[in-house]
Amino acid sequence: MYEADMTSLSSDFLTRRIATAVGVALIGDKAIVLDARHDRYTMWNGSCASALRDLRSGNPCPVRLDDCRKLEKHGLVTSETHNAGPWLTARDIRTPTNSALEGPEAGRVRPAYLLMSVWNCIRARMALRFATLHQVLIDLPTASRGRTTGDLVTHARAFDRARRFAPIRPRCLPDALAYAHMARREGFAVDLVFGVKLHPFEAHCWVQSGGLVLTDPLDKVRRFEVVLAL
Repeated sequence: MYEADMTSLSSDFLTRRIATAVGVALIGDKAIVLDARHDRYTMWNGSCASALRDLRSGNPCPVRLDDCRKLEKHGLVTSETHNAGPWLTARDIRTPTNSALEGPEAGRVRPAYLLMSVWNCIRARMALRFATLHQVLIDLPTASRGRTTGDLVTHARAFDRARRFAPIRPRCLPDALAYAHMARREGFAVDLVFGVKLHPFEAHCWVQSGGLVLTDPLDKVRRFEVVLAL
């Protein structure tokens, strides 16, 4: 009887992990998933949402066979061990407490910095047009730990002012990519953060360092639950 019970248990449950480049946000009883490899959001309810909630802890845990098949079909879970790489989860991102943009505006922006900011905004749009989101994200420079937060506030305000001179409409993803690229190149430790909300569904992207938001007002990003970051 004991052996039969163990056989039944092993056939009904499988051990899986969240796949690489996949993030999960928990909103009420729903799980919102971003698969950065395919630039795709999906929403899960019921037992699949519960399984994703458990798996988001980062530790292998049992998933029911039926749920496993559904989640594997979408490429969201895997049995393989893997290096997390640059990807961060919601647990790795601090709740934002202030914004670099809520304070005095930057004064005169140096022409070289203005041109560099505008070029990076254009370059980010070109990259997203000709490469996959996943490729663009993993091509970001590695986050650095060199310069101080005080310098970062000044840097973010200068970018916000310079961005207004770009002859293109603001868009959160390419503009956040542009700033993250610049900030990391110049020695700042910043994270590119993806967030979601429901009712209605909306996705957003911003740059953050610790609890400091760098590309948006604080009240805007607080409307979103973090789903994935790097």
